Amino acid sequence: MKQKLKVKAVFFDFDDTLQSRKGAYRLYCEAFLSKYFPGLGAAERDRKLDEMEALVDGGYKDREVYFPELIDLWQWKDHPPLQELYDSFNLDFGKYIVLLPGAVETLKELKRRGFLLGAVTNGVSSLQNIKLDTAGIRDLFDVVVVSGDIGVYKPDRRIFDEAARRIGVRNSDVLFVGDHPVNDIDGALGAGMQAIRMNYGDFKGRGLGKATAAEIEQISDVLAYVS
Repeated sequence: MKQKLKVKAVFFDFDDTLQSRKGAYRLYCEAFLSKYFPGLGAAERDRKLDEMEALVDGGYKDREVYFPELIDLWQWKDHPPLQELYDSFNLDFGKYIVLLPGAVETLKELKRRGFLLGAVTNGVSSLQNIKLDTAGIRDLFDVVVVSGDIGVYKPDRRIFDEAARRIGVRNSDVLFVGDHPVNDIDGALGAGMQAIRMNYGDFKGRGLGKATAAEIEQISDVLAYVS
């Protein structure tokens, strides 16, 4: 029997916790190539898709580094202005969403049980907010804090503190669920919250970060740890 955690609120990271970052990025890449390389054959298209995915470093590489590297790799001489490419990422990537199985149902069940819900996510303000709107889940959260909106990024405890402050709960009454062993888990624990590690995505199976209350591989498993 799993130990129940005494909390009033459950906060979530977004990418690779509620949605598949890789799945969403693949869709963005397909749209990107259709726009800028409409005449590609199937083999060349697949190669470029793989290269875009490999070069982005799981989504953690800065756009100002990523796109120049992509241009060099492809020897893309007639590429559009770099600012257009940066904007295309920040405004278009968020339109492609691949929510993980059970994500919406889990959020709704937590609401039904009376928990306050939060989303605390790192990223450019426009991008992360578009993701939440496109996913259609913003209204399920009692608080949403995007690092780009406040200029503080996980694992800095101030972003966790701010999310708890906005809904009026103590940090110790919050369970944080996220995939990143440092940004999410170390950050939440360092802020005095409880934490569950979503063992998924680029950090799956990597033993980084501090000990957590539990490690899960399906987002619905969170329900077994809260009353």
